Amino acid sequence: MSLNEVFNMYFGIIDDDRCEVNVLHPLIDVLKLCLIATLCGVDELDKIVDYGENKKVFLEKEFEIKDTPSKPTLTRIFAMIDSKMLSLSIACILRHIITVTPEQIMLDGKAIRSTDAIKAIEKMMNIVTAYTDTGIAIGQKTVDSKSNEIPAVRELIEMLDIEGKVLTMDAMHCQKETVEKIIDNKGDYVVQLKANQGTFHEDVYAMFDNKYIDETDTDCEYEIYSTMEKSHGRIEKRTCYVLNEIAFFTNYINDWKGLKKIFAVKREVERDGKTTKEISCYLSSKNASAEKLLSYTRNHWKIESMHHILDVSFDEDNCRLYSQKAQENMNIFRKGAISIHKQYLGEDKKKTVKSNMFNCLINDSYLLEILQSCNNR
Repeated sequence: MSLNEVFNMYFGIIDDDRCEVNVLHPLIDVLKLCLIATLCGVDELDKIVDYGENKKVFLEKEFEIKDTPSKPTLTRIFAMIDSKMLSLSIACILRHIITVTPEQIMLDGKAIRSTDAIKAIEKMMNIVTAYTDTGIAIGQKTVDSKSNEIPAVRELIEMLDIEGKVLTMDAMHCQKETVEKIIDNKGDYVVQLKANQGTFHEDVYAMFDNKYIDETDTDCEYEIYSTMEKSHGRIEKRTCYVLNEIAFFTNYINDWKGLKKIFAVKREVERDGKTTKEISCYLSSKNASAEKLLSYTRNHWKIESMHHILDVSFDEDNCRLYSQKAQENMNIFRKGAISIHKQYLGEDKKKTVKSNMFNCLINDSYLLEILQSCNNR
């Protein structure tokens, strides 16, 4: 199946609520244009129009897009599209061209700061995203203006197919009800233990205090695994300590559904002759090794990296779309574009997503190479 056929099939599931009499630009064509433009780093509506006009021959030949809508038309369409359906469409396209099966789902929220000054939006928008270790945003939920991330994450857990997947979240989501939902939906969790868990938090941290950990002790009560990374003038050592036995915490275990492992990760960073240390403790329902548990906590940075790219490459915090739905929809296109670029770049750290987007903008053949390469994997 060609890429154009893939786009037509999945964008075709989105309802077009416009009056048929006045429709000059098929919704599928508009959505294809927006995704392709976003792949080139173009995410402002007037610039999408400019892109469409300047790439008219290329877009018609490769994607059957015959006309470019005006900015007012794009504005109306972005404010009309059902964000849930657009998110589903983009996720289906990505799953079609990125066929690696994910093992881990990272959940995290990101604020779009420019929305704090938009009168039509009641409160600064915060969008919680479910992002896989294969680089696909598989779902998102905008936090209710009168709420916070915790209910939004729980709703995402109910919406997604998490069976057999490991979900990782930051300390805000160290909640008994949240981990129970994960287990009830046949997933597993790795969640950082936070201070609001009172004596449980204090007792766990005491078990991983330096004065208790002796890595040279042959009868050590921890399984230990370490990694060392050198980059940008700093050396970072990460050590995972997993308690071999958690029966000591019997009073708490029954409160945390599925709990099987309690572990800590110590990070030691040496830079300019100075060393800093920090330790974080985690709860997990996954009966995994220290090496694997460390990898789950390390992988969680991928969603933070994606959020960083949204700001650095797309300048999302300065987005001036004036409706919540339009902001949500553009955020979905941006994350789809990031997923495709990351899949193409793989482990190549010499190139950035931003430079790759620029190459797509100036070189149509390179854009097609990226799309076709992902589609053929």
